[in-house]
This record gives sequence, structure tokens and C-alpha cells, in this order.
Amino acid sequence: MLDTTTLSASEQAHIEKLHAEAIVIDGSIVVELGENHFTRYKSGGVTAVNHTVTGPYSDLYTSFLELNRASRWIEANTDKVLLARTVADIHEAKRSGREAIIFGPQNVEMIGFELGLLGTFYDLGCRIMQLTYQRQNFIGSGCGEKTDDGLSNYGRQFIKEMNQLGIVVDVSHCGQRTTVEAMEASDKPIMITHSFCASLSPHIRAKTDDTIRELGKHGGVMGITGLSPYLYYPDKPTTQPDIARLVEHIDKIVELAGIDSVAIGLDFDETYSPEKRAAAAARHGALLGNWPWGERRCKTLNDAAEFPNITTGLVKRGYSDDDIKKILGGNWLRVMAASWKA
Repeated sequence: MLDTTTLSASEQAHIEKLHAEAIVIDGSIVVELGENHFTRYKSGGVTAVNHTVTGPYSDLYTSFLELNRASRWIEANTDKVLLARTVADIHEAKRSGREAIIFGPQNVEMIGFELGLLGTFYDLGCRIMQLTYQRQNFIGSGCGEKTDDGLSNYGRQFIKEMNQLGIVVDVSHCGQRTTVEAMEASDKPIMITHSFCASLSPHIRAKTDDTIRELGKHGGVMGITGLSPYLYYPDKPTTQPDIARLVEHIDKIVELAGIDSVAIGLDFDETYSPEKRAAAAARHGALLGNWPWGERRCKTLNDAAEFPNITTGLVKRGYSDDDIKKILGGNWLRVMAASWKA
């Protein structure tokens, strides 16, 4: 756990109260559809999560199967979870002590050029959708491409349809140019649900200072991941990062874009395993590096049960209670409210 020896009993009580009062939202997770998930997220005081409900490269048929499976799981556990279709649903989850699940696919390749299907995904509960996942598609360029030609004409049309329906645009895995052009094309603020700062930890998945500045100008929000290969220290690349390092990335976004533009998106896959990591490496290369299994995530942030350690880190850094509540979930809520229908 985080070292809290420098905190007095009153300071610790204040942190616990602050975390309990806040609406805490994890901007990116792959939910394990089982009892263990409930234990982790209840212990961490998490109100809502953005669940990668379909595989990034799932075809249309498989995507519908994955959506159906998640929907049936929610229906079977209504005492613990609910599907978030509106901001009011997230507030209801907080009031009732449940967890709100937001459906947020990390790619739109399954829709192809059948733009009308976007409405079907909306009807099924999708409220956040990522435009690309690493590679080039018909919308724009992924961050894994050597070149980034920005949004296609169809991509601009696609974003307009997302705006009209009430689906938030996510550009976490997009290239820098595609990311900025999506901000410009969207009538609503966009999300970078899970990323980090390239100026602190250079990586193809990171966002540059210029991109982050544009995010602030367009009213968007970026969630900081909790993964070691993304929070690493360039001068100590094998040293496992800690909560203080995560907060440094938060500090950087505040410096570049303002306090209203930063949040948390841990990017944890609860179904992850060494076998899945090997398969991902075969497909995407060493995207997550070769970190020892036990060090793949930030110190004292092994799973969502340790989410309160982020609150402690923010308090120790000197952030005000109001700003901490923005970082923990308030900033996500603002962007959702700007896009989602009541």
C-alpha cells in the first residue's frame, strides 16, 4: 500500500471522507464479468467505469455477441451494477451504492461504412466509442502507424453522427494528427480515456504537449493510465513507477491544459493473463514492454481496490478537495453531460 506514515489520523480521515464523497470514474477498463470484479471496485469506492465491451478487432457479429453477454451480466446483477445510458444513471449508481457500467468499444471497424449501424450500437448502450485502435481504418490513423494522414472525409461524417446521437468521441489510440482533427471536427468535447504525456514518458501511445494543449482549448478530458510501461522514467526505464509518478503526469496536463482536462483511466484489463500478453505482443509488438508480471502496473495500484491511493497521492501533492473531485470523476461527468442525452 501507499506510504501514509507522513499522514496524521485527521489527514487520513479527511482523505477517506473525500474519496467516499467523490463520484469516482475509471475512464478505461476491461471488466471481468464475475464476482471478483465487484469486490475490487466496491473496495476501491469506484462509482462508474468505461468498459471496453467489445474486442478492438471484433467483427460485427462478434461485437453483438460481446454486447449481449455484458448486457445479460448486468441484468443478472442489478443489485450491484447498472448500465449507464445517462449522467443521471451514474448519479443513481452513487446514490444506491452500485456501480455504473458504461459501454465503450475501443474501435469502430465493425461498423464499416454502414453508418446507420452507429445508431444500433447507441441503442444497445454504447455511449463512448474510440475511433481507431493502433492501426489505420476508414476513420483515421492509429498511433501505431508510421504516418498519420488525419481524419478521412467519412471520419468527419462519422463524428457528426456520434455528436447527433450522443456518443462521446474517444481518441486514445489515435495518431496525433487524427486526435487533433477529431477535436476540431466534433461539436462536443472529446475524451482521451486512457493515455499519458509523451514529454514525460515517450511512447507511441502517449500524447504530445501540443496535442494536450489543443485538448484543453476544445474542452476535452484525458485520463492517466496506471500501467508501468506508460508511466516509466526515461532515465530509469526498468524502475517500476509509483503513485507520485502518476501524479506527475496529472500535473503536466494541468500545466498544459488546465485542471478541467485531466482524469483517471487506469487501462487495466481484469481478464489479462501472461498468455494474453504474449498474444498481444505477437500482434502489436512490444507495446507494453517486457515488464515482470508483478510490476506491470504502478506501485500500490495493483487493481481498482487501491484506487483510494490516487486520492492520497493528490492530497499529498497539495490539490484542493474540489480539484481532486474533478480529477476523480467530475471532469468525465462534464464531458458526458455535454454529449449524452438526458
